[in-house]
Amino acid sequence: MSTPQTGIFDRSYQHHLFFEFCLGSGQEMQAVRAALHQLNSLKSEKTPVLMAFGPALWEQLDTRFSFPPFSLEGHVPATQGDLWVWVQAKERGDLFDTGMQVRDTVGELLSTQLELNSFVYHDMRDLTGFVDGIGNPTGEKAEEAAFIAEPHPGAGGSWVLTQKWVHDLKKFNQLPVNEQENVFGRTKEDAVEFDEERMPANAHVGRTDVDRDGVPQKMWRRSVPYGDSSEHGLYFLAFCCELDRYDYLLRRMYGIADDTVKDRLLDYTRPVMGSWWYAPDQEWLDKISE
Repeated sequence: MSTPQTGIFDRSYQHHLFFEFCLGSGQEMQAVRAALHQLNSLKSEKTPVLMAFGPALWEQLDTRFSFPPFSLEGHVPATQGDLWVWVQAKERGDLFDTGMQVRDTVGELLSTQLELNSFVYHDMRDLTGFVDGIGNPTGEKAEEAAFIAEPHPGAGGSWVLTQKWVHDLKKFNQLPVNEQENVFGRTKEDAVEFDEERMPANAHVGRTDVDRDGVPQKMWRRSVPYGDSSEHGLYFLAFCCELDRYDYLLRRMYGIADDTVKDRLLDYTRPVMGSWWYAPDQEWLDKISE
């Protein structure tokens, strides 16, 4: 029985820091493994530190299976990285301290393509004012959605999708509330999902909360807002049992899957970065320096 990395399901942390690193050419893997071992030791109850790997670095760490870099055939920005690190904390000071330790540990081994501070907005709402992640499964169904099952490659780990989205809040906030609700497919105040009769064909919920061949396309979302008054949006973060599930749902959003209906939410926000990663279980990380 594998042990998941800590912090995936615990939503009590208010402060978040995301790193996306790229591995330069000519780096000694022994030094990289030593750094990863040190990163693994930084985690604590106060500041969980999670790690996941892009396909190029993963192939150098473990030869059991491989996976392709993130891509949607040019429809969305693809900025596939090599190492993803997620730090959570309940106190901003603890987040800063651990973030500095991550930076010192990585040193010159990897270059930084993203360092992003994020936060929980009010009662876990997106900056649009809508509650985020209400479609998450619970209990055993959450674990089934988040973790790869036997006998599939990578069983016990999880496929992670990250995307940095930039919102146009000025444009969105010009809509009356009932039209904002039509964009999302649920009510704004109390997050009640529309029934089938009321759901617009291009609503976000209608495009992404779906079944495929009778299987609900669920994942475990941990997205959090980021930004200031000049640039702001959502760092989309999800854990899933199937890599193909991300591809399918993104294609539905962009109207390039089963039909040509495009998610109306794309009129008010846009992705500027995108990667997917493999997050191994804790047992694998504990052996990283061997």
